Amino acid sequence: MANVASRPPRHIATTRSHRRTMSPKTQVAAWIAAASNLRDDARAFNRELSKWVRGSGRHLNSGGKNSAPTRAPNGAIDLRMAFVYAVAMFVFNWALRVLLVEPVAKRLLGFADGKAMTRGRRAKVEKFAQSALEMVTYGAFSVFGMAIVPQQTWFWPSASWWIGFPKKTLAVDGALRCYYLAYGARYAAGALNVLLEHKRKDFWSMQIHHFATIGVIWVSYAYGWTRVGAIIMLVLDPADVPLHAAKCAKYIGDARGKKKFQLAADVLFGIFLVTFFVMRLVMYPYVVWSSHFEARNYFPPSVGYWTCVVLLYIILALQVYWFKLILNVVHRVLVTGSAEDVRSDDEDEDEDDETSAARAKKNA
Repeated sequence: MANVASRPPRHIATTRSHRRTMSPKTQVAAWIAAASNLRDDARAFNRELSKWVRGSGRHLNSGGKNSAPTRAPNGAIDLRMAFVYAVAMFVFNWALRVLLVEPVAKRLLGFADGKAMTRGRRAKVEKFAQSALEMVTYGAFSVFGMAIVPQQTWFWPSASWWIGFPKKTLAVDGALRCYYLAYGARYAAGALNVLLEHKRKDFWSMQIHHFATIGVIWVSYAYGWTRVGAIIMLVLDPADVPLHAAKCAKYIGDARGKKKFQLAADVLFGIFLVTFFVMRLVMYPYVVWSSHFEARNYFPPSVGYWTCVVLLYIILALQVYWFKLILNVVHRVLVTGSAEDVRSDDEDEDEDDETSAARAKKNA
């Protein structure tokens, strides 16, 4: 008997075979279907988020007049939905940054004093804005994940992530589909954002992380690994909230010379350190173990299986690498009493133009 799990699901194969033969009329129909699905999924997502906020969350798939359908992935529709999410997030991110975050950053950093915005000041404003938006994004998706994922009937034990593969695990309800596709779209937009911002020391590791995450999300979604994928999303996001909050506090403290902000940064960094270790080096490795070994109790390995497993190990390696950088910061604080942002720019961009000119004149 042929290994069914080694073949791509029928909906994926169908999408591939018709992708190049879709007529303009079919393309329009696909976009209309995507818009309809996006609307229904957003309604389901908003409903479950509201229930969670009110403290009345229950297991999903409860039905209802406006419930989005529970269905298997459809490449023609879902790719279009993800594209819309990515464009919306990219535009919203930069609009919020330019219109709100950067003006607020100038005030918080003490740069709303009428003086010219030097290169050093602009760099600090941009760093603060980037960290502030990252804090908001990771915080929002942490809340979204807590509202959607733990309410699923398969949330725990981990064996439930694999039982019924692939037929049952391919079925995704509207709220989870909205969260899942939006999460992937967020990383697609983030990969583009990194290219438009100042290049930092961890540029390549961040790009590897972005594309590995996008790969995991798409492959897991297509091959019925959405359950474990949603668990990973829930585990990876929270640690970055105190990290970027600490960065914002440090930027304010450095600009204004106030120790209370540095103290806040130290406390937030300590919270980040503990959260990172527990969630990314304890919980996440367990998820990788379940994906690599426990899953085999329910289906034989396949191309999709090994693709997901390899990508998960790449992400795990990045967590170990970043934790080493974190420990370097801790060591630096204990030895010298000061810490440098491990994601600082390759160039010495924090110097004011006047400082750079003075240094050049001195060296002449």
